[in-house]
Amino acid sequence: MRTSIEDCAEWLERQLAGPPPYIDILEREPELTAEEAYRIQFALMRRLAPKHGIVGYKAAYTSKVQQQAYGMTEPMIGTLLRSGLFPEEVPLRLIEGSRTVVEPEVAVVLERDVRGPGITAQALPAAIAGYLPAIEIAVAPQKGRSKQMGIALHKVTGGIVVGQQITRPANLDLALEGVIAGINGEHVASGTGVEVIGNPLNAVAFIANKLAEFDMALPAGSIIMTGSVVAGFPVKSGDDVSIAFTHLGRLDVRFA
Repeated sequence: MRTSIEDCAEWLERQLAGPPPYIDILEREPELTAEEAYRIQFALMRRLAPKHGIVGYKAAYTSKVQQQAYGMTEPMIGTLLRSGLFPEEVPLRLIEGSRTVVEPEVAVVLERDVRGPGITAQALPAAIAGYLPAIEIAVAPQKGRSKQMGIALHKVTGGIVVGQQITRPANLDLALEGVIAGINGEHVASGTGVEVIGNPLNAVAFIANKLAEFDMALPAGSIIMTGSVVAGFPVKSGDDVSIAFTHLGRLDVRFA
């Protein structure tokens, strides 16, 4: 790298203070690796944390179809900001000129710290307080961006909505957990947790083990978004989105 991780994080922070589209980080650092992009993400989030807060982490590209479509060989992880945690009862405003996509997900709430490496899905239930129905609101960039830019900014746009009723993990197989998604009362998608790299808990394990590469851990109290159970679907102003899981309950969100 020509400049330091902290300098790149500061540069991105200055971009975020202005309107998109943003200059891609590869224009500044053409040889940037994915590992360096993750270090920039974590440095950027440390800079944003005093104002925005950090509530957890997320996984993206958790299906083979998504990975093949975007040239990924593994899921991508991102940091969740408190400023991107939206209440279910308040209508969400769309960003003018952007394409917004909704992704139904299982959210995991941790009761204990989880630190890799070597974490497996089988070892996780003892550290989990429970599961919540959730959606990710993904805002597509106005122009294409590199994988490194996607990692470095994951996730500073869009946000998440999680349900209020927590389901304890005892005897619940998330691989078999189903979800039905609808817009304005019309069915748009359905699937089961097996689409999330075999089981949403595999996504939690992946995040913990990836963070361990950077001497980081998942702290108790974190919300972990495990990846979309179905292909994300676009929404527009005025849409009412509902998702209903087999055991985790229902979530309803309106887009103003």
